[in-house]
Amino acid sequence: MTPIPQSISVVIPAYNEEKRLASTLSSVFQYLDARSDNFEIVVVDDGSHDSTPDLVETFAKQYPQVRLISYAPNKGKGFAVRTGMLSATKDLVLMNDADGATNIAEIERLLNALEQGAQIAIGSRAKKSDDGSTSVKAHLHRKYIGNTFNLIVQSLLLPGFADTQCGFKLFTRDVVQDIFAVSHLNGFAFDVEILYIARLRRYKTQEIPINWTNITGSKVNVFVDSPRMLVDVIGIAIGAWTGRYRKLK
Repeated sequence: MTPIPQSISVVIPAYNEEKRLASTLSSVFQYLDARSDNFEIVVVDDGSHDSTPDLVETFAKQYPQVRLISYAPNKGKGFAVRTGMLSATKDLVLMNDADGATNIAEIERLLNALEQGAQIAIGSRAKKSDDGSTSVKAHLHRKYIGNTFNLIVQSLLLPGFADTQCGFKLFTRDVVQDIFAVSHLNGFAFDVEILYIARLRRYKTQEIPINWTNITGSKVNVFVDSPRMLVDVIGIAIGAWTGRYRKLK
């Protein structure tokens, strides 16, 4: 394996993740620490009611590369991710879910895409690798609902993307500062919004097959959140027509 070529920030949004975050935080830290001394892990506590912030603070006392951003009340995953991404200080910024569904080692696939010229590399559970080296282990009902949502997204906004919702995305920091400065969605459809802005800005985005395993305890209620996400997607389309996402001067 080649070393991480530039400094990197890993942003982990967390809402009531005391049961899943510890293992993810440990694995991310150990992996990056073995590869480079120029990294940071930013955990954004999105108004948790459990011991999530205490867990992170304990970890941060031992490892200065870890820092916590905490606020209340809960504002939504989109708000948490945006807050963390805009606070990142390193050259590359990785969005990484707290559940650890994607092992941090999969970053190698995304880094390779950036080394080949991409400005954004997004993990995909829908695309298959040419060599068969990736696999996805997900519940059938989630696959069905996810595929249906993606068809709607492709029809309305983002033709060509097989999976907009995977929480494993790598950006150069200058792209982060541009895209997230104009994004506004706080719910789960924020992924669609940032990718749509990236397309409007003509940033080179590559979708990369990755390994992914469903982890018990998802905060997404497919029956409640899916209709909300559909409404948000329609809102993105309307926002684009009214000029909401034009570049800041």
